[in-house]
Amino acid sequence: MTDTLILLCAAAGSAGSVLAALWHCRNRTRLAHLAGQRTSIAINRELKQLLGKIQQHRGMTSGYLNGDASFKYKISALQADIDREAEQIAKRLHALPAHRSGFEAIESRWRSLSPTVLHGTREQSFDHHCQLIAAVLDLMRDIAERSQLHRDSACPFGFVEIVWHLLPDTAEAIGQTRAIGTGIAAAGRSLSTERIKLGYLLTRIRNAAERLESGIARTPSAMAGAEFRHSFGEVRQRIDSLVGDIEQQLLASERPAIDPAGFFEHATQTLNGVFDLYDRAEAAANRELQTRLAGAARLGRQSLATLLLGVTTAAAGILPLAL
Repeated sequence: MTDTLILLCAAAGSAGSVLAALWHCRNRTRLAHLAGQRTSIAINRELKQLLGKIQQHRGMTSGYLNGDASFKYKISALQADIDREAEQIAKRLHALPAHRSGFEAIESRWRSLSPTVLHGTREQSFDHHCQLIAAVLDLMRDIAERSQLHRDSACPFGFVEIVWHLLPDTAEAIGQTRAIGTGIAAAGRSLSTERIKLGYLLTRIRNAAERLESGIARTPSAMAGAEFRHSFGEVRQRIDSLVGDIEQQLLASERPAIDPAGFFEHATQTLNGVFDLYDRAEAAANRELQTRLAGAARLGRQSLATLLLGVTTAAAGILPLAL
């Protein structure tokens, strides 16, 4: 009878150990996945900062190539900032090796662009900047999609779409508008092709703002609360103001009389408002992710304790049989 009880104890302990081991492995996998999501958000934050600086570089270069020499020294300082930012991101991407080659391509484009940008044409500068920025946007989307931020972290798919797709796309449309508009203001004249591009970009900005408004309206208040929605309302007003100024001051005349630095600053403030929304949304995603990480870590400790208990129980049953 005693041997039977010992055998039952050993069997129960062994079975419990196996189940506890499976539970523990599952918790470790989930914890690693959530930690990877946190890393992805952090790297995308740095890529967003790099994106903003390259967009600013495009706008300043457009002003310079159209005759406003005041941008020249600002461009040199900004290039140094971009170099430092790129170096930091390259180091961070050791944690995400799958995306390293994508960023190396971005670095290569930037190294080709920065030394020659002030000696080419304004059309070449604009096109090369846009290609570089498109590569940064693609990498941000790829990182967000591969990390599956809508899984486990309780970020609705629509919210992920807002943060890592719609907001960067809106910012880029405004950034292109800033570059073209600053160039027109610096030159004091506009070509028909530039006016066509601006008209297209204004339509793109309006459509993006409407998609943002619709997406935010469908987002749970836990992720996009009253403060976030109020901030979006303010940004929407800035966007509408910028669009109105472009229509009245840049598109209404072939020879607009507008201060390039003033227009650049107006567009920059609007762009910064969009990036501020990005920061707020990212912070909400991070808070939710931290909550999930804390829960996963707690379950990990519990599963480890259960595993140790199962092993101890099994050993207590097996040891007397061995003796």
